[in-house]
Amino acid sequence: MVFDTATLQHGVEGYLIRGGTSKGFFTSPDTLPSDPDERDEVILELFGSPDPLQADGLGGTHTHTSKLMLIDEADRSNIDVAYEYAQVGISNPTVDWTGNCGNLVSAVGLYAILEGYVTPVEPMTTVRIYSENTDSIIEQEVPVAEGEPNPYGSYRIDGVPGTGARIQSRYLEPGGGILGATLPTGSPVDELVVDGESYDVSIVDATNVTVFLRAADLGLTGTESPAELEAVDGLLEQLEHIRGQACMELGLIDDPANAVDHRPTMPFIAVVSAPQSYETTTETTVTASDLDVTARMISTQRPHHAYATTGAMCLAAATRIPRTVPHEVISEFNDKVRIGHPKGAITIGVDTAQNADSIRYVSIGRTARLLMSGTAFYRDLERVN
Repeated sequence: MVFDTATLQHGVEGYLIRGGTSKGFFTSPDTLPSDPDERDEVILELFGSPDPLQADGLGGTHTHTSKLMLIDEADRSNIDVAYEYAQVGISNPTVDWTGNCGNLVSAVGLYAILEGYVTPVEPMTTVRIYSENTDSIIEQEVPVAEGEPNPYGSYRIDGVPGTGARIQSRYLEPGGGILGATLPTGSPVDELVVDGESYDVSIVDATNVTVFLRAADLGLTGTESPAELEAVDGLLEQLEHIRGQACMELGLIDDPANAVDHRPTMPFIAVVSAPQSYETTTETTVTASDLDVTARMISTQRPHHAYATTGAMCLAAATRIPRTVPHEVISEFNDKVRIGHPKGAITIGVDTAQNADSIRYVSIGRTARLLMSGTAFYRDLERVN
């Protein structure tokens, strides 16, 4: 018997792809409704949200596995493809289109080759990518073998088992892509008063927007694991209150309490400290001498298992801006920034100038792999209880 599921459900053709330490569903814009509100409802249905387990959808129960990429041929010269990224809520019914995901971006070139937007050239294919989210351009080098993206190689990234082919991405002129200026408040340090306490923060917009604090100002060492951060009584709520106040200072919301619903993803919030040695969550040791800065990041109200790539690039850029909180703790200045996170370290290439207006690029090496291609299904929204 041939059973046609599409008679009762709607199909969306796409790919499940791991990019860096994230995983997401990649498809083209024309597979989803054109009305933004209806589109978001369909996406929530596809991912099984809101539900902490996302048991009835594609989502993987963590922020780094609940992501969507819409990719299409670019309508601008010298650009191959354009993408729009969404962070899909897990327990909250939100689809946030305001940020970016550098991990998933590492797989955009792979998708472009699979879909025929770019002709594969061995051993390396250059893909020029436009980000709708951040109004920026990324140059990406995708390893190719036998006419398709090569999943094999010796490059290793902390947070992903095994090795793969290195995909190098360079983000050109990363400052101000979301809020219009690298320092959107005009100052390298701002004082936020939250729940009667004063905090020094640096708000930086470079590939993504991040609010940086000193770990010590929160009573932290800066080397805590995600589980240890979650175990600190009231810490995540405190950080969300600070993030909400920053959102209001930036003019993104009218009430800090609304940030969790209306701006759940962007800006990130992170704590930084000087290089330190510590044990990772993968039972390895990070040595202070191998780092330039230690950092922990919160994404959609939960500690990140490693460190979001765009967040890492923002941090790297921030270390080059005099008087910011990250600039204070950086160990040395060269053409790379080594960031210690819960699973190890991530290295970001960055322009060596220390003037905020002269950050020409940030770059990173990642791996990516096609996991599945096929049809994802969602039900008629009016029939879903």
